[in-house]
Amino acid sequence: MKSAEVKRICGQAFDQLAEALEQGRSPQLLRYLRAMGMFHRYSLANSMLIFWQKPEATHVAGFGTWRKLGRHVKKGMKGIAIMAPVLYRRSKKHQEEGPDENEDEEVFGYRTVYVFDVSQTSGRPLAECAQAAGDPGLYMDRLKQLVAQKGIELSYSEKLRTCHGYSAGGRIVLNSQLQGAEAFSTLVHEMAHELLHRDDSAAANRTIREIEAEAVAFVVCAGIGLEMNTASSDYIQLYDGEKEHLMKSLGRIQGTAAEILDAITAERKEEQPLVATAA
Repeated sequence: MKSAEVKRICGQAFDQLAEALEQGRSPQLLRYLRAMGMFHRYSLANSMLIFWQKPEATHVAGFGTWRKLGRHVKKGMKGIAIMAPVLYRRSKKHQEEGPDENEDEEVFGYRTVYVFDVSQTSGRPLAECAQAAGDPGLYMDRLKQLVAQKGIELSYSEKLRTCHGYSAGGRIVLNSQLQGAEAFSTLVHEMAHELLHRDDSAAANRTIREIEAEAVAFVVCAGIGLEMNTASSDYIQLYDGEKEHLMKSLGRIQGTAAEILDAITAERKEEQPLVATAA
C-alpha cells in the first residue's frame, strides 16, 4: 500500500467518525477513544488507521517484534498499514572531532509499514498486562509521582461534598472520599486540565475544556484496563459541527493522554514488565 493510499484511508476514517458524531452516534467516538488508550504510543493518525482497519485490535507490533516475543504472524494474515517516519541523522559535532554518539534526528519523510494484532499471531503466550480490572493499583502511585514531577501540589479535602475535585494553576484538590478507579479518573481529569488548559487559548470554551479533560481520563483509564461509568461516557460529546475543531481536540486529547500513559506504564526494573503495544 502506497503512502497516498494510507493517507486517504486515514482521511476517510476521520470523515466517517465526524459523520457518526454529527448524527449523534457517540459510541463510535468512545470506541475510538478506547483504541487511542490501547495504542497511546502511536500518533493520532496511526491510532486512527489501526482502529479503522482492525477495530477489534488490542496489541499490535511489527513482524520482527512479534518474532522477538516468541510469536509469529500466521500465514495469510493481512497487515495493518501505518505511517512510520524516515529519520535523517545529523551530527552535532564537526567531523574532525571524531564519531558523534549524540546526534540530532530529523524527520525526512514517511513510509508505509505494517503491524499485526496479537490475534493474527501464534506462539509463546504473552506476559499478562498489569490490567487494573476496576482497581488502578500501582498506577495511582505512579500518577501521583507524575503530578509531583510536574511541580503540581496535590491535596485532599473533606469539604468538597458532591464535587470530585478541582485544579487551580499548579494545584489539584481531590475529594478525600473518593476511592479506587473514581479517585484515579478524577486525578487524571484534573491533571489533564493542568497540562492542557493553563493557557486558556488552547480551548477557550469552558465546556470544551471539561469535555477534553474527561476524554483524556477516559483514554487513560481505557489504556490501563479501567472502564469509565456510563455517565462519563455519555458526557463526551466533542463534535460541534466543525471537523477542524474535532481534529484539534482529538490531537490535544491524544497528546495529553499519551504523556500520562507513557509515564505510568513505563517498565520499572523492580516490577513486572508490561506488554508493549507499539512496534
